[in-house]
Amino acid sequence: MNALKLKQTFESSFDVVGIIQTKRYLSEAKKMGKTTPDITYPTMVVLGMAYPARHLKHTKTHLVPSFYTFGSDYHQVLKNRIQEVMKNLPYRYEMGVDNHPHHERLAAVLAGIGFFGKNQLIINKTYGSYLFLGLVMMDLELEEEMILDVGDDCGTCRKCISACPTQALFDGGYDMKKCISHYNQEKRVLTDQEISANYALFGCDICQMVCPKNIQKGIKVHPEFELSGKEMVSIVDLFSMSEKNFKKTYDHMSYLWKGKTILMRNALMVMDRYQNDEYIDLIQESMKKYETPWYLDTATRILNRMIERKKHEHL
Repeated sequence: MNALKLKQTFESSFDVVGIIQTKRYLSEAKKMGKTTPDITYPTMVVLGMAYPARHLKHTKTHLVPSFYTFGSDYHQVLKNRIQEVMKNLPYRYEMGVDNHPHHERLAAVLAGIGFFGKNQLIINKTYGSYLFLGLVMMDLELEEEMILDVGDDCGTCRKCISACPTQALFDGGYDMKKCISHYNQEKRVLTDQEISANYALFGCDICQMVCPKNIQKGIKVHPEFELSGKEMVSIVDLFSMSEKNFKKTYDHMSYLWKGKTILMRNALMVMDRYQNDEYIDLIQESMKKYETPWYLDTATRILNRMIERKKHEHL
């Protein structure tokens, strides 16, 4: 099989496909000082699958995570599609979707999937930054590669840098520890500043929403990413259901991967931000069941503010 035929085979299931020799990726990673495990398979297929940008708003009863979590869990969606393609090919392979030790974005740039934007995302000329990435390393020797036309770059645009509420983005770099999408997935005590900046149940969409490269993008909807009705999470479910029942009720959603307690902690921040003080009893009950220090810390601080606001309502 040649590179063109391999590319066409994957294009039956993915929106963007680039193919590079693994040694190119390993060499570039080494030059950049990136730690990456050795890969024995000689060919690397870099895949992009588009997802839609859909905007739902928090309500008094339901909270909303980042829209990249809408529909079925993209980790499993991409893995299933890769397995479907590979079952018809006679090659040994390894795959990676998001949670693995390889550098997807570096591979995507090398394969021409897109350019590395100032928002730290891969930006494709057709789909913008609304692409899930996957890698397939396979036991197939190819002399030629299939490197796509990247398109342009960010130029002098700084919209994402200016819009980032925590200054995680700056000219020439990125401070991951300040990124809302990073710290609202961390299991640790948060600062007052971090709590006040968080606005989502999980993740963050700001740097994508303001990007000019995403205008009229985020339109394509694959069947797996149709809305399932589980995109908006019930506050009552979140605080009253057991971990097991909650995961069963909201199964196949990618926001579950860090566990329910993370979502509860983030929900507290969102409710505090919008002064939704209607669930004090549920929060107090949760503090008896969930003794994790970082959860109790946030719950205590926010619960005290809720109680104070309630007092002032009756004055």
